[in-house]
Amino acid sequence: MKSWLKIFVCVVFVLVLDLLTKHFLFKIDYFNLIPYVISIANNGGNTGAAWGVFSGHTATLIIVSALLIIALLIFNFFIKRKTTFYCISFAFILGGALGNLIDRLTLGYVRDFIFLDFFPTFPVFNLADSFLTIGAIMMVIYLLFLSGDKNAVKK
Repeated sequence: MKSWLKIFVCVVFVLVLDLLTKHFLFKIDYFNLIPYVISIANNGGNTGAAWGVFSGHTATLIIVSALLIIALLIFNFFIKRKTTFYCISFAFILGGALGNLIDRLTLGYVRDFIFLDFFPTFPVFNLADSFLTIGAIMMVIYLLFLSGDKNAVKK
């Protein structure tokens, strides 16, 4: 399968999963998914980034997000060896960024609803944030260890 098709399919998967969970789970007042571990609850929306950074600066976050997405697409253009691992990591980052950007553009805030009960000071988050984080970790692994390895996962 071509790398752009892998990326497209994965981005669509991330976006659909993110937007569906936001649509259905953000409406829940409170639900303890795993006792003392994870709860689902409506936090009223997040106009900032993690830990409330840039709270109330939605326009700035929209511009920064759009610029980072453009930079990510340009970066992808210059990557010559696009393994499946790379495609998934890239798609997780792009899909997560697009999911939160869609929220900011359409609602003016991001719908966060996942609480880590065992870590009460950790910011409330959503699946887009999770995909972004996992994708970024995977991308670092790819760039450090797999990008030049001839035995890395094939295209």
